[in-house]
Amino acid sequence: MWKELRQLKDTFNDAENYKTRQQKDFFNQLFLRTEDLYRCLDPAIYYLLGEKGSGKTAYATYLDNNTINETQCKLTTMTESQYKRFIALKRQGKLEYSDYANIWRPMLLSMLAQVLVQRCKSFLGNITGKFTAIEELIATFDDASLNPEVEVAFRVVSESKDKVGIGVEKVASLTFEDSTQRTDEIEIIRHHLLRKESELKQAIADLKLGKDVVLFIDGIDYRPESVPYADYLACIKGLGEAAWHLNSDYLGNIRDSRGRMKIVLLLRPDVFHSMNIYNSNSRLRDNSVLLDWATTEKEMAQSRLYSAAGRYFSSQQEVPIDDMNPVEAANWYFSADKGETVFRRFLRISFQKPRDVLTFIQTARDVAINRLGKGAENQLPPEVLSHPVFTKEYAAYLLGEVKNYAAFYMEQGDFSTYLKFFQYLNGKSEFTYTQFREAFVRFKKWVNGEPLQATSYLRDPEALLQFFYDVNVIGYTEAMEGRNEGNGPSSNMFVHWAFRERTLSDIAPKVKMSGMLKVNPGISKALDIGLQAQQRLGGQHPEHKRAAKFARPHRSRQGKLQGDGPSEKKRPSKEKNHSRTSHHLSPRAADANQPNKDGKLGSDQLRGRGAEKRKAGQSQTAIGARARFKP
Repeated sequence: MWKELRQLKDTFNDAENYKTRQQKDFFNQLFLRTEDLYRCLDPAIYYLLGEKGSGKTAYATYLDNNTINETQCKLTTMTESQYKRFIALKRQGKLEYSDYANIWRPMLLSMLAQVLVQRCKSFLGNITGKFTAIEELIATFDDASLNPEVEVAFRVVSESKDKVGIGVEKVASLTFEDSTQRTDEIEIIRHHLLRKESELKQAIADLKLGKDVVLFIDGIDYRPESVPYADYLACIKGLGEAAWHLNSDYLGNIRDSRGRMKIVLLLRPDVFHSMNIYNSNSRLRDNSVLLDWATTEKEMAQSRLYSAAGRYFSSQQEVPIDDMNPVEAANWYFSADKGETVFRRFLRISFQKPRDVLTFIQTARDVAINRLGKGAENQLPPEVLSHPVFTKEYAAYLLGEVKNYAAFYMEQGDFSTYLKFFQYLNGKSEFTYTQFREAFVRFKKWVNGEPLQATSYLRDPEALLQFFYDVNVIGYTEAMEGRNEGNGPSSNMFVHWAFRERTLSDIAPKVKMSGMLKVNPGISKALDIGLQAQQRLGGQHPEHKRAAKFARPHRSRQGKLQGDGPSEKKRPSKEKNHSRTSHHLSPRAADANQPNKDGKLGSDQLRGRGAEKRKAGQSQTAIGARARFKP
């Protein structure tokens, strides 16, 4: 007997939350083992790549919680404060951009040394003293910090601050003597780093391990807003170079040790591409695992994504997990015998990742229980997919994913401003490139008055379109002869999304502008798509309304409204109570829109329609104000 919807548990969106013993057990039952999991342990794999929410952290967490193929794994996450401290060394003049890799190497070795002590030291190790050298190096700097692997590593590489007495110099210019002294001090620091690196390498090589050890490093694709993009990119590029050097030139060549060590970086494909690592094409093919969950409606029942969804249901039944087929569980809860409507809908409105499907199930289950009163049922009702609460909540989730994705490249305020672009499409969810270009011209005219920092996407319409394509907000359709899957507006149209086109051979796919462009239907409600007639009322464009007010919620635009004439008067105070969520015209306005006997609007009627248009226009909101939509 299948469990009722109200008996199922919710999951965490972030796999790092599965730390307690009870949560670990649930996560182990929930996790779907794939071939990619075992490939991560291959000695030549140094990069685990995947879109946000594709399971990179989940894979590393599972390997951290469990011993697979006699391999000890540890997941360490870099945090915002740690990156700030690292880049502060550069700002204080203690290193140059070229020194990033030099400072990362002893840091990585220190972090790896601590993992070796935690995971490989046994009772016999206390007797033989084989870990003594490493423990002495670590103990010298250990101050019992909250994040020992990284914090101790910082103390290892910053020891020279006390040794050579360098301070932060707050002067506008340096004399020749000051410059020479600074150069000497930097050389001392470089010497110290090389010495520390040599000591750690020797101590690690002397261990003679019996098992393999893997250190996973997460949090690389999160850029703190206070850190400039160029500085952060240089920082993580140095990390990539340092990890590659240690893996290929040192850890893989330690003699007389049966166990091998390596460092694996968890990265988004676009971040890997931005790092522009030397010989990156070969490293992608030979040293990377890409977590790709994309599928088609024709093949969905045989896909790993479908099995991952089924695993959520099968792991919570009374039957032992090994005796339960996840596909059968998915078939039941998704009502596959009734046309596979539920999962088919999921594929069309998501980015097709494990986090997407788990959030989809959780949101649909909540609506079925709390809104439809169907918690006692053991199947997701198809009608939940059209419920306004479901569409609103799931669209908000997808927009949040896009926002986090874009945070690597721009600040939140800039992201909100760029989302304002969709108002200039006048409610269209499908459009040609020519229409996109026309909207770009109007948007760029308006955005010139905004304090935008990430201006590279305003270079031309192609740059902005490529950005929206990269974050999976816009795709393009293409005719496929003989295709009949229902993936597009008609049976022979196929929609291309960046998450579907991205492979190890094409890590940064380009958008095509020859076909129709399409907004992702799952996120369209969060972008205020679908009110074309209302946004084009009276033939005016969005920039003639109070467009800027909601692009940046913390700031309102000053001066006259754009499009108002010089004799425009302040609205009567009684209009202050006009609802911002109303889009209905009054009867008087409706009459004003009726043509006269000649089939044309008179001047009085035009003025009446324009006045009512301005009143109704006060309710026009920008991106994110989804409350004004009616179910």
